[in-house]
Amino acid sequence: MIKKFVLPEKEQENLKEGEGKIIDIDGEKVGAYKDKDGKIYTVSSKCAHLGCELIWNNLDKTWDCPCHGSRYDYTGKMIYGPTVKDL
Repeated sequence: MIKKFVLPEKEQENLKEGEGKIIDIDGEKVGAYKDKDGKIYTVSSKCAHLGCELIWNNLDKTWDCPCHGSRYDYTGKMIYGPTVKDL
């Protein structure tokens, strides 16, 4: 199940449309993406495979794992592995 996070209002305002980035919320790192309509999607910033810190791929609008290559869409759904789970 994908865990939902609530971004502080300041972070919501600072996140640009079409942008994804890692944000610290109360000591926990969270991946956040704002779509063209202003809707914000939040996901865990840790890969579901082995827990590596994800990075935002602005070209493909995906969360990518630099350790083993897993990829997730901006909502946290798995695109391909080695992971077998959503974020």
